[in-house]
Amino acid sequence: MNEKEQLTTWHEQLISIINDVNTPHTLGGITNDANRAHDSRLARRALDNLIILSEEINAKREE
Repeated sequence: MNEKEQLTTWHEQLISIINDVNTPHTLGGITNDANRAHDSRLARRALDNLIILSEEINAKREE
């Protein structure tokens, strides 16, 4: 994978993470327990993915 392809992949992963955080519930306010639980799962997934992405980028910088 060349550098441009790697940057494109990271960019797409970051957009996916942002989309997990910007749900309709978080943008419009949490309305009930089900929405709160759903948003919590999305937030945890986004954080996990952000940590993984950060580790990948840092490893690439050190090469």
